[in-house]
Amino acid sequence: MLEITTKSFEELTAAELYKILQLRSEVFVVEQDCVYQDIDGKDDQALHVIGLKNN
Repeated sequence: MLEITTKSFEELTAAELYKILQLRSEVFVVEQDCVYQDIDGKDDQALHVIGLKNN
């Protein structure tokens, strides 16, 4: 089952932010060979939608 939550930047824990940035790096930089900077200064204004799969 997929558990979806939404959080503002202030609500994210350090561990959650780390996992989000790690996953985005894996997907956009490594898999899609995107050479653009991912951290663009907009994360602190965004609503973060997090989907976690429970095994």
